[in-house]
Amino acid sequence: MKNGVQSSNGRVSHGMSGNQVRIVLPSVPVGEASLAGLKEQMRSASRTKARAEAVRVRAAAEYSRRMGQKAAERALREESGESANGSRVEVDIAGKLEDLPDTRKAFEDGEITFGHTKIIANTAGRVDVDEQELVDRAKKEPVDVFARTAREHEQRKSEDDGLSKLEAQRRARRAGIKTDPTDGMTLLWGRFDPITGTRIKNLLTAKTNQLWREEDPKDRPTTEQRMADALVELLCRPGGDKKGRKSGTPRTDLLLIAHYDIGEQEIRDATLADGTSIPVALFKDMACQGKVVPSIFDTKGQPLWVGLGKRLATPAQRLALIARDRRCVGCGADPAWCQAHHLIPWEADGPTDVDNLVLLCSRCHHQVHDESWQIRKTPTGKYVLQPPSSRHRQPLPIKTPNRRGRERKRSPG
Repeated sequence: MKNGVQSSNGRVSHGMSGNQVRIVLPSVPVGEASLAGLKEQMRSASRTKARAEAVRVRAAAEYSRRMGQKAAERALREESGESANGSRVEVDIAGKLEDLPDTRKAFEDGEITFGHTKIIANTAGRVDVDEQELVDRAKKEPVDVFARTAREHEQRKSEDDGLSKLEAQRRARRAGIKTDPTDGMTLLWGRFDPITGTRIKNLLTAKTNQLWREEDPKDRPTTEQRMADALVELLCRPGGDKKGRKSGTPRTDLLLIAHYDIGEQEIRDATLADGTSIPVALFKDMACQGKVVPSIFDTKGQPLWVGLGKRLATPAQRLALIARDRRCVGCGADPAWCQAHHLIPWEADGPTDVDNLVLLCSRCHHQVHDESWQIRKTPTGKYVLQPPSSRHRQPLPIKTPNRRGRERKRSPG
């Protein structure tokens, strides 16, 4: 027993209860546990959950071997309460694990979750992966972070630099519109390849931000409502605003990032702004069609271009920040929804300089300003957001004086 938690060893008992899995729950109530004990309970419970799911997946695989996949899906749905799609996915992954012994063992030992397992299995179905490398990364990364790792791994292992995958994604594009029978609302949905999706997202985000600037601050809609309004504006009023005045479509840029290998004199490692890998051949083609904005970095990966004298980051600086940080340094939110935050406050004469700026989403931005969260630069040059220590929890005021002594409200930039 450790910190009041007795971990399950995943053993199956025999005799009359031979089909039952022994699950041992924490013995110390959460209200009496220390912080370290609570973290241990979360860790232990998560490993136990993974082990229990592994038993279910293993049983589904054997049921499928004996009775067929459809019968296994039906049995799993009846016995587990899973949805039809969830049961189908689980049985499919169960079959794929037969060829992935390292993944199956890590899953059965509770070292990775079913989410990690599914990502590895599906990636292995498309390219010849280094299974042990993926398993090792999965043990250290949350599922959402590991999903990006697996995509990058797939890009490296692809024989055609990911062109066939991108073509398959484009063939799989779908969109639809229907009426919700429960309330009569119209539902619009779509699935697009990463490049098309990024273009749509950038345009929709730009229009959403434009509407935010035009709103009455005392009567703002929710973010979801504002995005719905932006979509209507783009689809139904592409040439003007609600009063018929010409407003134009906001300009958007598709940021492409690549490295130039001086020794080989070739471009490599092409990605979108969020780190999604794209084929180098496609990168070159898109660069020929659009405006190329060169960014120069030093040996540590830090942008050398800077700008001074302005409070808000310029469009060029935002591009440099996205190229460097990729996403919110706190929670990993999409860069399209991030703001440029001054490490040394602008009110304290902190320059609007790339080296003094990081990307933060609105929620993490408020944590820094209102809850004294700290941004730290790691030895590798990466910025991370950390909660304040108990000794330094002194929230900053929401309004701060500017250089002329007047109160200033923070804007989203």
